[in-house]
Amino acid sequence: MGEPVNTEVIKERLDAAKSARMKMWLELCAHCGLCAESCFFYLAHDKDPTYMPSYKVIKTLGEMYKKKGKVSREFLEETLDIAWGKCTVCRRCSQFCPFGIDMALMISTARGICNTQGVVPEGLQKAVANYWAEGNQMAMTKEDWLETCTWMESETGEEIAGLKIPMDKEGANIMYTVNAREPMYYPQDIGMAATIFHIAGEDWTMSSEGWDDTNLAMFAGDTKCMTHVVKQTYDAAIRLKAKNIAITE
Repeated sequence: MGEPVNTEVIKERLDAAKSARMKMWLELCAHCGLCAESCFFYLAHDKDPTYMPSYKVIKTLGEMYKKKGKVSREFLEETLDIAWGKCTVCRRCSQFCPFGIDMALMISTARGICNTQGVVPEGLQKAVANYWAEGNQMAMTKEDWLETCTWMESETGEEIAGLKIPMDKEGANIMYTVNAREPMYYPQDIGMAATIFHIAGEDWTMSSEGWDDTNLAMFAGDTKCMTHVVKQTYDAAIRLKAKNIAITE
């Protein structure tokens, strides 16, 4: 059954999210269905009406507001299935809505509310824990990160004379960040990026901290961890006096 649902916390989050704009969106939707064709989930499921963006909003955030936050854990589990399993928050539906309703933001709000009750896909929960523990989604230690960069500098340097992967260099033009999956599974990507920077004659560096440019906490609806992840990278750039931050993708 899981832990009891804290409906007061849910109501607080709903009240905080119900700006004039959110209130207007909830009341304005005419259920015209023009958003349907924009959703690839809808198209991939033989145009099942339960995959229509407007329907997904109604069955999740709409129901939460209708019940004033007094929802069951079973309802939250159903919301999880819709908010994460039937929507990628791509915002295509918002582009097709004649009223400009941001359904992706509404689904994201529903995700955030589910998160307050621990109702989040297991993989995202693990990633969030890893961000808090090691500062990156793969829980790669600082020692392993530095060793991987040294290894790639050595290996790539055998082909490109003079190539370096500068770490924690102050005042560089670019502080380069990566997806944490790269050093864990595809370390050669770092060597390839270093090759480009070297040939271009770019003034760059990588940081020993705040180097993961992914933010799976955002997809988990965890605003506290989401902020933590971004702040790590920002703080690293400030510490190194970097002029720009570049991401891997």
